[in-house]
Amino acid sequence: MSTSERFSAFHAEPLFSELPKPSQTPVTVVAPMMAMPPTLTPKQILVHHSADQWEEFIYEWVSALKEAEYVDVVRMGGANDRGADIAAFLTKGKTDGPWHCFQCKHYGKAIGAATAYPEILKIHSGVAEQKYKVLPERYLFVAPKIGGSFVQLLTKPSALRAGFFEWVAKNAEKLGEEYGEDPLRRALDLASRSDFSRFEAGNLDKILEVHSRTPQHVRRFGTRLPDRPAIPAAPPAHAPKETRYIQQLLNVYHEKWGCSPSSPDEAHAHHRAGPNLRRQREAFYCAEQLRMFARDSVPEGTFESLQSDMYSGVSEVEEDDFPTGYARMKAVLAAARDMQLGSNVLIHYVKPEDRKGICHQLANEDRLTWVQEEL
Repeated sequence: MSTSERFSAFHAEPLFSELPKPSQTPVTVVAPMMAMPPTLTPKQILVHHSADQWEEFIYEWVSALKEAEYVDVVRMGGANDRGADIAAFLTKGKTDGPWHCFQCKHYGKAIGAATAYPEILKIHSGVAEQKYKVLPERYLFVAPKIGGSFVQLLTKPSALRAGFFEWVAKNAEKLGEEYGEDPLRRALDLASRSDFSRFEAGNLDKILEVHSRTPQHVRRFGTRLPDRPAIPAAPPAHAPKETRYIQQLLNVYHEKWGCSPSSPDEAHAHHRAGPNLRRQREAFYCAEQLRMFARDSVPEGTFESLQSDMYSGVSEVEEDDFPTGYARMKAVLAAARDMQLGSNVLIHYVKPEDRKGICHQLANEDRLTWVQEEL
């Protein structure tokens, strides 16, 4: 093959080929501050809790069970808790009567029998030494992670008992020094007669399901609030809780249209006052329903904070000079309708009628006054 032929063969394929052009699919670039981080699940958040935060979470859960099961719930955690972080009482006798115990553990790894055995000894020692009068009927180990083998062991009380006494035998010298020979003997004597079926593992899925219905859930996990229930109509009869704001409205109607300030029936029958009174009552009950929704869905004080924000926004208007109380009320309600409510978690659930109703709640507490006496 000649030199020219070899050269031609060598260059039969091009040295470089054109790469395909980049995709022209439209994309949206989001500024770093606008990009939403991945949402952590409640379970993932709990893994990053401190031990104190975990115990607080369990206390919130047990407190949610209080309405159905318990007379009272108490946090007992501390250096000398004798195996009981949280105690839930079924009677007013508290630990002198039937009670349930919750032992909170928050470690980086799953807890197992090695973690449980010292706590089992502590609770028996607590009763043997009369810190508690009786053993709890139920004793739950609650942790973000519980080993599968330990969960299985808890389903076999006789095996759990055997494992516990094997652990005691292996650590007899150390335990004797820690508890003292006589106190240890008394605790083990009680344990030998104890029903080990009382020991259980808390199910985190079930715990979270109950906790999701508590006001603390949205604060702890940043989850969406439940849907707000339908708003009921105002009842035909005036309730005692309406007394003061209704009286304020009657004063307005007396000044504006001459209605009796002591006769709601006369106001209802008036062609102008009647429709106005019905609208104000509907607004009041709308705000009352929001109050109940907040009570069941968000931490205590959230609704009161919303009321305070509303008061701060309308109080300056209420203090202005007006020819009549009716004019003052209308101006305040308009200001409430238009004002910004800040960052309260309830703002996405506030309806226009709630804003008016909150003003009447404030009037019900005499924080707002429609007909003001001249000084």
